[in-house]
Amino acid sequence: MSIREIGCCGAYCGTCRAYLADNVCRGCKLGYESGARDINKSRCVIKRCCFKDKKFETCAECPDYACCAIIQGFYRKNGYKYQKYRQAIEFIREKGYEAFLSIADGWKGPYGKLD
Repeated sequence: MSIREIGCCGAYCGTCRAYLADNVCRGCKLGYESGARDINKSRCVIKRCCFKDKKFETCAECPDYACCAIIQGFYRKNGYKYQKYRQAIEFIREKGYEAFLSIADGWKGPYGKLD
């Protein structure tokens, strides 16, 4: 798996059934670099800030991560998955993409345990 399969927010796209079955991605990054998708039409503010404007793979790379109103507001939403996405980004910030991918590749969905 590759870094491109990690969403800007920390979701792991490498386990997405649609992507794995048909190599079709409606998620964060795949398709934009080739021009198959137009990032200017994206409704995701996180993706536009992180991937388009700042040219980062994920918010883990951003020096403004801790004080960013966009990503921190996203993580404050109700729902278990938002806290798991935050944990993923913080794990990447601490241990790197390679360590994250070695764990996430065994998940069944967009988030999982980071032990």
